[in-house]
Amino acid sequence: MSSAYGDAYAVKVTSGVLVTCDSAAKQILLHLDSKRDGPYKFMIRDIDETHMIIKREYVDEVRDSLQDELEKNTYVQDPNL
Repeated sequence: MSSAYGDAYAVKVTSGVLVTCDSAAKQILLHLDSKRDGPYKFMIRDIDETHMIIKREYVDEVRDSLQDELEKNTYVQDPNL
């Protein structure tokens, strides 16, 4: 059986990883994903305020990018004070 859109049983499978984080970190991840284009986006599904599924091949890159963003927003006291 086929339809006007092709095979009626066509299924697209993508390997993903469930990410659990606080809502602030998730907002940073959503922002990082929004800056990417097409196939370079890493988010597969936004589940709720603390969970999302990302593409498996981007896990290390996303972890590093999130860590960089969190470090930018971390207060470091000036040792000269």
